[in-house]
Amino acid sequence: MYKVGLSVFWCILQSPATEAQQHRFGIPSCPNTTTFTINSTYQANRDTLLSSLSSNVTRGVFFYNTTAGKSPDVVYGLFLCRGDISTSACQVCVTYAATYISRRCPLDKTAVVWYEECFLRYSNRNIFSVVTETPTIYFLSGRSSVVTISEEDRFEQFVLKVINETIAMAESRPAGVSKYVTRVENISSFQTLYIRVDCTPDLLGADCGRCLRRARAYIPAGR
Repeated sequence: MYKVGLSVFWCILQSPATEAQQHRFGIPSCPNTTTFTINSTYQANRDTLLSSLSSNVTRGVFFYNTTAGKSPDVVYGLFLCRGDISTSACQVCVTYAATYISRRCPLDKTAVVWYEECFLRYSNRNIFSVVTETPTIYFLSGRSSVVTISEEDRFEQFVLKVINETIAMAESRPAGVSKYVTRVENISSFQTLYIRVDCTPDLLGADCGRCLRRARAYIPAGR
């Protein structure tokens, strides 16, 4: 089985027995390149922003972006939940992410945390409707699908074909529309390919497609 997860891209090959498993750990990115001082205006704005994100997820939305404060201490922030989870699961994920990111990245002016169900990000720069490919994370599950050498090329061609078709579906959607797309393809009687792609809805379709194609390169061959 392989699993690749990024902030905008998920691709899963798994058997039905493991389909329901979820990864509950958070993966933070705290670059520590730009920091703020304790009890500063920026910290107050950051805390206000995180509170606003937590409050607005209770409205049942899966994507939300907002700002807090004024220049030069304005903070931009957003969250995105996976399109196939419940509103309550989205609320739990975002609420926990907002608390976790302030604790894990206490003095960072920009930070992001990924979960299986959502990701949350804030920055001192405008991040709305902008493609951002860094930082990037990917992770693999501990088990691999067994593919013989004679089958490997055909298998990889099939997976790439389905991924490209799924990306094209997300790319066709305009800004302001959810770009969450899923595909399910049976590979054998005991293996199913599950593909999920997503971008933040504020992106143009072309920008989403370009980002997803970059993410595609992280899928390891033969897995």
